[in-house]
Amino acid sequence: MTGELFILAAGAGHGMATLLVILAASSIGLGLATWLRLPVVPLMILTGIGVKVLDVWLVGMGWDVFGGIADQDMLQEVLLLGLTFLVFAAGMELNPSRVGQQRRATILIGIAQFFVMMIIGMGSAMLFGLSPLAALYMGLAVSASSTIVVVRMLQQRRQFFEPFGRLVLGVLLLQDLMIIILIAAISGGGGGVSGVVLMTLATLGLVLLTWVFIRWVAPWLIIRQKLDQEELMLVALAILFGFVGLAYWMDVPLVVGAFFAGVALSSFPVNGIARGQLISLNTFFLAIFFVSLGAILVMPTAAEFALIAALTVLIILVTPLLVVLTANWLGVTTRTAVESGLLLAQSSEFSIVIIMLGVGAGVLEPSMLSVIALVTIITMTLTTFIATDRVTWMLVRLHPSARTELDDHDLKEHIIMLGCGSNSQVLLDLLLLQRQRVVVVDEDPNTVERLRSRGIDVVRGDGADPSVLDSVDARQASVIISTIRRVEDNERMLAHVGKDVTVMVRVFSEVEAKRIERMGGVAIREAEAAADDFLEWFQTQSA
Repeated sequence: MTGELFILAAGAGHGMATLLVILAASSIGLGLATWLRLPVVPLMILTGIGVKVLDVWLVGMGWDVFGGIADQDMLQEVLLLGLTFLVFAAGMELNPSRVGQQRRATILIGIAQFFVMMIIGMGSAMLFGLSPLAALYMGLAVSASSTIVVVRMLQQRRQFFEPFGRLVLGVLLLQDLMIIILIAAISGGGGGVSGVVLMTLATLGLVLLTWVFIRWVAPWLIIRQKLDQEELMLVALAILFGFVGLAYWMDVPLVVGAFFAGVALSSFPVNGIARGQLISLNTFFLAIFFVSLGAILVMPTAAEFALIAALTVLIILVTPLLVVLTANWLGVTTRTAVESGLLLAQSSEFSIVIIMLGVGAGVLEPSMLSVIALVTIITMTLTTFIATDRVTWMLVRLHPSARTELDDHDLKEHIIMLGCGSNSQVLLDLLLLQRQRVVVVDEDPNTVERLRSRGIDVVRGDGADPSVLDSVDARQASVIISTIRRVEDNERMLAHVGKDVTVMVRVFSEVEAKRIERMGGVAIREAEAAADDFLEWFQTQSA
């Protein structure tokens, strides 16, 4: 199957006809999404389903207009072609250094979700009559989340560097590594134990090569050579085809090589430069993948529909709950835990590859590909509707976790700092020198522990959470200083506190400044001037 991808890309006649129809359908889907202002992915999937239905009807009438869209084998090749590039593009966003100080939480949450979901998914499949080995494939198919969908949503919302964004990216990187190693091992299963060992060693060899590229090769090629735009694109594509070719030579699935090629270009600023050259290609292959995913579906039986419903409910309900429980146990704040859980509540694009391997090995019936494809489509689509601020805050309010409170429950005329990073530390020290009563609210456990060791009043929590604000008597404060990143969170905080308290908010653009001022806040347009501006205001008020 892997070799046929190159034949497809080179232009096999029947395959090119299929690819042409898929591209035409993709253009229609993208155009409708833009015109109707609807999510792109669901519309492209529905477009693929529409093309498949139309082709079946035309063939039934004796008109083979589309040249074989109903051919499942050809559609699988087109699907894998799109997936190979998308995995490459997603891998560029999974730099290990982005995890920061959340490595422990990332590892434990990623492992907990992966293995618990795999066990529950396997058990659910066995309840529907699948053999233990077939159920294991199904369990693996629902064990990980979608890097493509989550990375796309974080990009659109500009949330890569927020606490939950870093946590989620770390979980995705860990899960992708685990599932890729398993994919390689499964693909070598035909050769017995020795085949599994060889495939695993080959994959670990790609891991080592990826580390070498991140550390030395990619920075030298992309940054130091001062290439123009065309040369940058050629270098990025050469790395992709080099890794894919190496995977093909080692008989490892092509998506494994594509993933490691993306990770090889994930370091900053290499990933930003490479991403800028590949945006149009990313859209091109995104369309191929999701339209093909829609076109590959066949009508499930009643029992298969029941299995689809069970696996979908399992992913949508159990994944967020599992992530929240694990994250809270590790000390992650409620909002970060809830946001992470909602964003991870879908099955992975690698699910398709796992089921294809199961079908190819004769372990699974071909109909199981449609089952997992539908589960993937439904959960990916639902993620765009449930992973929102509105749903997050609704669940945060329902969360029964106890809030950290201060010993002093009668705070008045105090100063509240929402966030205390390195820039805010200077301001905090100046306020303490003036013997002001300062209360800090911060999400970072390391910051909270450091401030508590100095005897400073600090509450660990989200500064936009109304319950946290009430716990520090925000409405009785003389002033609130906010370094919260999201302007929407600052607006929520301003609405809760009211206009009787002076609230100073760090902003990064004039648009954000106008939104804060419209809500009654004082916008600080330059982060480095925040300390001086505040002290000038405070001295004026005290005179």
